[in-house]
Parts: sequence; C-alpha cells; structure tokens
Amino acid sequence: MMIITSLITEYNPFHNGHIHHIEASRRLTGADVVIAIMSGSFTQRGEIAVTDKFTRAEAAIRHVDLVVELPLLNAISFADDFAMGGVHIAELLGSDHIVFGSESGDINALKEVHSKLKDSDIKSRMETYMKKGYSYPRAINASIRSDLFGGANNTLGLAYIRAIEELGSDIVPLTIPRLGNRYSETTLSQSRFSSATSLREALREGRVEEASQYMPRELAGIINAAGPLSNEDLFATLKLLIQRSSAEDLRRIYMMTEGIEHRLLAKIREHHSYSAFIGSVKTKRYTWTRLNRLMLYILLGITQSRMEGHVMKDAVRVLAMNQTGQSFLKTLPEDLPVITNVNSTNRHHVEDEIMATDIHNIFSRSQRNDYNTPVIIAD
Repeated sequence: MMIITSLITEYNPFHNGHIHHIEASRRLTGADVVIAIMSGSFTQRGEIAVTDKFTRAEAAIRHVDLVVELPLLNAISFADDFAMGGVHIAELLGSDHIVFGSESGDINALKEVHSKLKDSDIKSRMETYMKKGYSYPRAINASIRSDLFGGANNTLGLAYIRAIEELGSDIVPLTIPRLGNRYSETTLSQSRFSSATSLREALREGRVEEASQYMPRELAGIINAAGPLSNEDLFATLKLLIQRSSAEDLRRIYMMTEGIEHRLLAKIREHHSYSAFIGSVKTKRYTWTRLNRLMLYILLGITQSRMEGHVMKDAVRVLAMNQTGQSFLKTLPEDLPVITNVNSTNRHHVEDEIMATDIHNIFSRSQRNDYNTPVIIAD
C-alpha cells in the first residue's frame, strides 16, 4: 500500500521554509506520494497571489509529486472553510496524513486545545471575547486561560483537526514546528527561513538578491520580471465597483454585515490607496484580514446566497505532476473527475477557479489561463 501525505498550502511565494516542510513531512510519514493542495489566484488572508498559480505550481513540483488546486471559495474563506476544502480534497485523493507547520509543533497539545473548545462553557466564553473584538487566537487563549496558544498556523492546525473530525475522515493530522520569523513579519529573517509576508515585501521593493537567499533564485527572478502583485493593485477596480454600488447592492456581498457597507461608501472617496482606505475602515470587529477578504468578495462578486449554496465538489483540478504523481493518478477511482486539462466538457467542475484566474490575469497581464495552460509535467 502506498503512503499518501497531503500538505494544504498557498506557496505565496514558494520558499525555503516550504521545501523544509515538504522534506520533513516526507521523512515523518515515510510518504510514497506527497501532494500539495494549493490555493490558486487568491489567498486565505484576502490577498491577490503575488504571482499566478502556474508559476507557483512549477516551483513546487520540483519538490512534491502532485500539485492540485484548492477550490476558490474555500481558499479565500476563514480558517474553518479553508481547512474543510483542503481536507475534502485530501480525502478524495485517499490521503493517509495531513502534515502542517505550526508555532506549537506539538500535535497532542493542539488536539487537547481542540477537545477543550468543544466544552459549552469555553464556547460561551469564546463568543463573549469575540464580541469584544478579540482575535480568534486571543479569544482561545483567554477562554482556556492560557497564553500558550497563538499564531496563524496554530489556528489553521486546529481547523484541520476539526475538519477531519467533522468529515469522519481517517486522515491522521501531524505537525512540524514552523521555523524562521512569524508569518506576519514584514522584515526578512536572520535565520535560514523567512516568512512569505517578508518575501513579498522584499520582492515588491525590488530587493531580489536579498529575497533569493530564502527562496528559489529562478522564481524570485520570474516574479520580479512579471511584477509582484499586491492588493494595492486592486484599488482602482475596487473603487469603481464600490462607488457604482448602492448600499443595497453591497449588502448582498458575503460577510457584508453590521452596516459596514455604509462605512465603505463613506470612506471610499477620501482615499487614493488600498492601505489608506482599509486603514480608515478598520475597526476592532473588522480586522485587516477580514476586510481584505471582504474586498475579494466584492472584486469576485461573491454573494451571501452564493456562499450559502456552496457545495464542495467531488473533483480534483491537477496543476502539476511528476512521474510519481502521474502514476498515482492512475490508481484513483475511475468515477472521480481528475481534471488535468480544462475543456468545455469538464469546465463545470472548476468555473470559479477559471474566473479567478482570468481576473488575476487582468492585474498580472499574464496570458496563461486554465484553457491554454496544460498540466505541468516535471522531468
């Protein structure tokens, strides 16, 4: 029996820490096949991907055996939805393990926190703290009366454990310690590993040589040549979409709650940059990340009714594979739609992802889309 290990990823951009994660996961599980389930054109924290999904998949397939796409509506949602989409794909692919990086590095400690969060008293305390404007990790710390829990990767780790349980899956969750600076750090690390956030910042500032110390040099050059994207690039389009909308129009957008649409309409005329606009709208309850996601929902036209009707599809979109991955795909059930090349027959499985790629291309000016870019096959 083959051992299948899945990693739920963004690779925005792919860097040395990701290579460490892949290699450590392969050693930890003895995997015959390592699969990256990767976000496509937009990411979980509400940002446009720094470069297109095909370029990121090309970098990743040099280290994993298969790169498949995490469905858009999961990829750009909060931690539980993001995890549920990733675990669902991992289950379709017959994965034995999901291995994730975490600040904790202790799967038993994370399982213990997950168990505690089921307690009705702790749930009630969590709700109270969240209403006061606490972030999710801070609310967990306060609710379980501990200062040991925190960090974006710990939060996702808990979400993976929860999703595995809710889906009744036999997948075994495992974790390795996250190395280098924290995810949100904007300055490059002094260690061998640096956060994706710091690398995006360096690439946007043209510090390619510095960034190349922490990521594949060729990839850094490709991103630099194409022009690294950020949400600042979205602002003119968002301004147009918001200003042409009524409050009633905006209320239809997913997560447009508590009258925030009025605040958007009041502030949009005052600002000429994305960061200034979001900074002026931000509140304790509407954090930067939550507003980033809201801006993506506006950009992509994702409504409340669209999300309420969302059903995860039993289909897998393959972006890249090596010979091991190619052989593995032949072992999957014949009735599982495995999409390597998008066409008119299978496009209904990936309409959201096609749309997201096309919109990403408007900003990146890339000519690579889901129709003209066949599955990437590594040597």
